[in-house]
Amino acid sequence: MQSKQKGLTAISFLILAAMVGLIGLAGLKLVPVYLENIKIKKILSDVKADFDGQPVTPMELRRSIDKKLDIEMVYSLKASDFDVENTSSGVIVAARYERAESFLANISLLVSFNNEVEIRK
Repeated sequence: MQSKQKGLTAISFLILAAMVGLIGLAGLKLVPVYLENIKIKKILSDVKADFDGQPVTPMELRRSIDKKLDIEMVYSLKASDFDVENTSSGVIVAARYERAESFLANISLLVSFNNEVEIRK
């Protein structure tokens, strides 16, 4: 009579542990990047709330963004990295950037973000 094998072998357990470890390491590397992106989204929504419905110059926007970057302690972007584009209905402020985080040896994780808000006149 044949007995059915139950459970994991030692080799399959090591492979499973390595895979879970790599995914966990990737998560640990990417959590700060996504937390920073949440701060940038908050900065954009705050700028929209501050200036929506009133005429604003790009210089005023950049000055406000610079102050908010300092308050939120975001050091990877500067106010000059934000795109400010005039449109017929107002101003579009966008933060388009990429972050590369080292993962293992010469392998990096690349994350792209594209956040924008429209400030109406």
